[in-house]
Amino acid sequence: MKKLIIKFFYTLLFSVISLVLFSQCKKTPIEPKKKDDETNCNYEPGNRNFTWRIDTVAWWPSDLGGIWAFADNDAYVMGNINQWKNGDMESYSGLHWNGNEWSTNISGGWDDVKHYSVDVTGDDYYMVSVGDLGPGSHTCGLAEFNNITKKWKGYQFQTEGTLYSVWTDKKGYYIAVGTNGMIYQKDGYAAEWVYSKAPTEFTFTKVTGISKNEIYLFADINLQSGNSFQQIWKYSNNMFIKLLDNQDTTNTYIKIPESAGNITDIAVNRCKLTDTLQLYIVGSESYLLKDYKDKYKFHRTNLSYFGLPLSYSNYGASRVFVFSPDDYWITGLKYNLFHWNGTDFYKTEPISSLPYGEFTGLVWKMQKNSSGKIWMLLENSSQVYTVLQGNP
Repeated sequence: MKKLIIKFFYTLLFSVISLVLFSQCKKTPIEPKKKDDETNCNYEPGNRNFTWRIDTVAWWPSDLGGIWAFADNDAYVMGNINQWKNGDMESYSGLHWNGNEWSTNISGGWDDVKHYSVDVTGDDYYMVSVGDLGPGSHTCGLAEFNNITKKWKGYQFQTEGTLYSVWTDKKGYYIAVGTNGMIYQKDGYAAEWVYSKAPTEFTFTKVTGISKNEIYLFADINLQSGNSFQQIWKYSNNMFIKLLDNQDTTNTYIKIPESAGNITDIAVNRCKLTDTLQLYIVGSESYLLKDYKDKYKFHRTNLSYFGLPLSYSNYGASRVFVFSPDDYWITGLKYNLFHWNGTDFYKTEPISSLPYGEFTGLVWKMQKNSSGKIWMLLENSSQVYTVLQGNP
């Protein structure tokens, strides 16, 4: 009897262990590991010393807008890409960096991607590209890419216009925005995209955020009179709060002097320890605004006070890319590229062969890997694009 009990015990134990191991083998990770919340507001000074590589990836007439890197040797540039090969022009939806070259094999062509990209973002293994269906079309589209399966899933929507920007909390939530206040969201990697309309006829050209419950949107409108105006919105818990409107300043929280001219881009950061929001607004003049505990009492500082010289030029700032309050980049035309490391603004000239002084010379997108590697997508001249890789 004792032997039977012992035998039964070992049989049961073996079955439980086998069941656990089998369930673990079948389990496929569907989310990257969630990072711990920020516990302090002390930031390491951002690096500005890189070894640069430059590659021309698209020739006229091309239209690029998105770059995303899963790793130093695994990156994608997306858009309407044209290249001359053997005397003929060939077109692609994207290119893949494999560590040696930009390959035209992106594990899927137009039939899978189904749109021309304007912006791309992602996390450790999942990427979303947004844009429209190209010339002659009046509807928007996007595509998801799973870097584990190497498969694309493209969507073509009926909503008129273009999706210009996409943001993720890197936990499975994605929001894409575009023409006339258009918004598409999905909450979860396997979730469906849901359309909504913001209370504005302005076109959203930038979406960024702190979390899926705290999102900031930048909007622009060009009138037939030739004038253009901008808005900044906060989207929180399905509510829209208009922070800035330089056409109608009534009931807005942020006031920018009329002499500041047009705004071109925004970025945000929040220190969770002190509950302080930092909102970066760039354009003809560039500002840092701080708000404590969401009281909507913004303290405004012109970044020229910290030494940013762009407002003294004829072009101002075009883009801002914030990795931390002590590591952000502000760019302008003619390859004006300034880095803030917590102490000063420094003008970076990464590649001596770049045609400095050209009118375009615009950094469209910038990304930084967890390794500290920098990726920049530049428009060197009209519809001619290069990718800069900066290895720390």
